[in-house]
Order: sequence, then structure tokens, then C-alpha cells
Amino acid sequence: MKLYATNDIPTSIRRAHGDFTHVLVNRGYTTIKPVFFRSVLIADLPVYQWGFWKDATRGQHERWRKNGGVLIDEYAFSDKSGAADVLVFVECPMTMQRIVQSSQHIAEYTVIPRPHTWRVHEECIELRTPTVDALRLLWRAAHGRRISDDQLARETGVPRQHVTYMRASLKPTEEWVMKPRLQPEFAAFQAAWEWIGAGRCAFRKEVREAGHRAAIKEMARLGHIALERVQAYPDVEPDWERVERRRLEAMADLAAVRSLLEGLPDHLQA
Repeated sequence: MKLYATNDIPTSIRRAHGDFTHVLVNRGYTTIKPVFFRSVLIADLPVYQWGFWKDATRGQHERWRKNGGVLIDEYAFSDKSGAADVLVFVECPMTMQRIVQSSQHIAEYTVIPRPHTWRVHEECIELRTPTVDALRLLWRAAHGRRISDDQLARETGVPRQHVTYMRASLKPTEEWVMKPRLQPEFAAFQAAWEWIGAGRCAFRKEVREAGHRAAIKEMARLGHIALERVQAYPDVEPDWERVERRRLEAMADLAAVRSLLEGLPDHLQA
């Protein structure tokens, strides 16, 4: 598998399109604060957009397969799109697995962008695989409780936006507390409104399985209902050695990606 690095994603896509017929662009994001790729920069090329889980985009994939061009894959792993000549990532992956798995059906080469700074990737590790000390602070305040992110942030002094990512390591179960306010007139909301009734508390999984997730979120946005999300935390203390091991593995994986990228030839100078 040939690999190249680039500082100019649009130009690398153009070069690949000029040399080959089927170019795959991985536009899945795994960092927390990604620099979003502007597809308008390649709007003059034959561009198709596809997500394997979106039935409405199947035609886009079929036309790309038949006619060639540039297929923008919205998923983080690009192994489901089938064979392609070239793969271009719009974000430097966090893991070697993402590079290898996404490239397994690529005939010619894969292009990986050089980050302007590695701080975004490092911050992602800090929040998704936090230190044992940082996670213990949250666990001491939250274990065995039903508590919102806002309240947990107030009690621990950890910024709310950090709590949202860090708490995943404690494996809480999310509950939605829904209270009616003003009955909507829109017919598509009626089933969800009746499901809520005089008020309802349900796990997020239950809401999804009932088929009301989108309607409830929209009713909350429009003010028809009050929606509070709370996290139910287990009372069993985490395996702190495993927590630390996962963090070290994430750091080692990112270091491997960084080392790989630093040794790659530049795509636009090759």
C-alpha cells in the first residue's frame, strides 16, 4: 500500500482525479474539533456524496461506480465503498487501524493530510481517554447517581463540554426526562406527543426504538416539550488499570500515526 502526505487536500484530490478514474475522499471526522473540509473547493469536479447508512445516497454511489469521479464518503472507515484507485483523507486519522482498514480496497495509493497542529488530536485523547485522576474526580461525584452534565460540571469544576466526552469512560446510561408544554399542531408530532403523555422518563434507547427520537428533539427545540438529558451512572468502581491501559494505547496509536506521517513523501512533489 503506497502512502503519501499532503498539505493541500483539494489539490491532491484534483491531481488524483487527473490521473485516475475513481477517487474516494474520506470525509469522516473522529477528532472533537475538526477542521471541516469545504467540498465547494472541488465543486467543478464530478463529485458524489455517499453514506452507506443513507438509502437516499445509494444512487450517488452507483453513478460514481459507473461514471467515475470523486466520491465523498461520510463515514470514518472507507472500506464499505468497494474498489477505488485513490483514497484521500480530509482529516489525519487518530489510529493506524483507520488508515489500514480504509485503504484495503485501494488500488494505487492513499493520501493523508498533515495536521496544522497535533493539539487537536492530543486534546481528543485527553477527553476520550482521560487520565485516571481526571476520571476519578467525575466518578466520585457521579457514581450511583442520576445527574445531568450541567450539574456534574458544577459539582466538579470540570467544564461541561469536557464532561460530555469524559463521562463516556464511566459508561452511564442516558435517560430523557420529557414534560409536555404546548401541544403541537403538526400532525407528524402527534404520535410522539401522545407517547409522552403527561410526562415520561425513558432511556435514550427506548426513545429510539419507539421511533420518536427525531420528533422529540424537534418538539423540544420548538418549545412544545421540556427535555432534560440525565446520565445514570453505575455504582461499581471502574477498573482503573484498564482505564490507564486504554489511554496508553490511544497515545501509542497516535504516536505511530504521527511517526508514519512524518516519514511519508509529499503527494504533490512525488
